[in-house]
Amino acid sequence: MSFAPPKDHRMYQYSYADILADDADDARARERQVLDQAVALLLHAADGAPGSAEESKAVDFTSELWAVFIKDLAHPANAMPDELRASLMSIGLGVMAECSRIALGTSRDLAGVAEICGIIRDGLK
Repeated sequence: MSFAPPKDHRMYQYSYADILADDADDARARERQVLDQAVALLLHAADGAPGSAEESKAVDFTSELWAVFIKDLAHPANAMPDELRASLMSIGLGVMAECSRIALGTSRDLAGVAEICGIIRDGLK
């Protein structure tokens, strides 16, 4: 059996472009969703006691989330403009550093970390 390309290959390319756009839209939606979750966990933990299980869960989740984001941003195949990638990586490293300070008990700025995550989430359109 031989493969015959579609007679109108432009239609196939258009469909492929739509799929890529849909995948990017889906990815942004998932990123917004996990950032929503980080914000909710952080704000919930901010209302609790320092060193609580909720605080630990919020800090761990947020740190791991930003580690994944940074890994993706650093990947050579990431098509995002270099300057934006660098800025987001810097923000992520700052968030992770603040999460470390919270985990060590030298900071309690959960609301500030939540605010930063919310700003990034709102920028994912």
